[in-house]
Amino acid sequence: PKLKADWPEGLTFMGGYLRAAGPGRIIDCRFRRWLDWSERLRWQDASVLCEMVFFFLLAEMYLCLALPTFFGPARGSAVPFEPFVTRVSVALAAVLGYFCMYVIVCGAIHTTYTHIWPEEGRRLSIQGKPMTSKELEKAILFSCKSICSLAAVSNFMYYALKGWTNVRWAWPELCELPWLVFAYFMVDILAYLVHRILHRPWWYARVHKVHHLWKNPTCWTVSALHPVEFLALTSTTMATLVSVPLSLFTFTVFLLFIFICNAMDHSGMHLESLWLPRMFFWQAHPEFHDNHHKYFHANYGAMVDWWDRLGGTFYSPRLHGDLGKDEQNFTPAGALVKEAQEPSVQRMRED
Repeated sequence: PKLKADWPEGLTFMGGYLRAAGPGRIIDCRFRRWLDWSERLRWQDASVLCEMVFFFLLAEMYLCLALPTFFGPARGSAVPFEPFVTRVSVALAAVLGYFCMYVIVCGAIHTTYTHIWPEEGRRLSIQGKPMTSKELEKAILFSCKSICSLAAVSNFMYYALKGWTNVRWAWPELCELPWLVFAYFMVDILAYLVHRILHRPWWYARVHKVHHLWKNPTCWTVSALHPVEFLALTSTTMATLVSVPLSLFTFTVFLLFIFICNAMDHSGMHLESLWLPRMFFWQAHPEFHDNHHKYFHANYGAMVDWWDRLGGTFYSPRLHGDLGKDEQNFTPAGALVKEAQEPSVQRMRED
């Protein structure tokens, strides 16, 4: 695909941009000028309302139609402060809560390995390429834009707090464990599928390309996502969690766990020796996702690499060597590995 912006030079006013973009290009990160390294508010940013409305309506349909149809009547319970729960307050709380989580978790990782123990940070660095100040500024400011779009799918939390889902106001119970395991697998499988779709040429050029501006990621890039991607991943995660019988405490802790794992995966450092990765030893190491940013169209899994191994998209340069993976090569890693092995197999047959 043609990844660079191709808008006519003369169309520099708003109406011209809209005519050049057309309805099918409104979501295009090139149209929104999000591939520019100078991050600032632009009038094109207002087009984020398109995907926000779409995902809001999609969530409403799931909560009102799909959830009761496939999972039966709601078995959850409302929170004690339910009379004060409104859509506006939940939307604001969702955005503010995510932003605080982003700043605290990413700030802790960044401060620890950049200011407190910089030598350790350099030693653990996977690519050994520190992010420039311009890249860091772009990651943080663009993440703030994406985080604001979270208000569109705050209806998942609104319904949960009202007691209209299977999330209940109660202490965690042991009987939740099988459902928690089920949710863990479903969230990760859906994240893999969404991510793999976004690496189709059409979707990659228009949506996912902006996340791959950072070839050597840090934790600050974890939320530097196009709102289409951000809302798609959030919607699948929230739809899964409100469908299974979990306490609100378990529900919240699991969301925090997912974010911390993703932040560590984007850290660009070998953090697998920390206590959390050692506790969840089956999860992929940060190098797995770092290779995704370095070699692009491979390693789509969020927490484990199992789906990539099954789907033929797993790639490790240590195991497979240089397969010529780059941004323009959309061939699945498994097919490239097979092609690379064919000459040696042919020679063995001839011998």
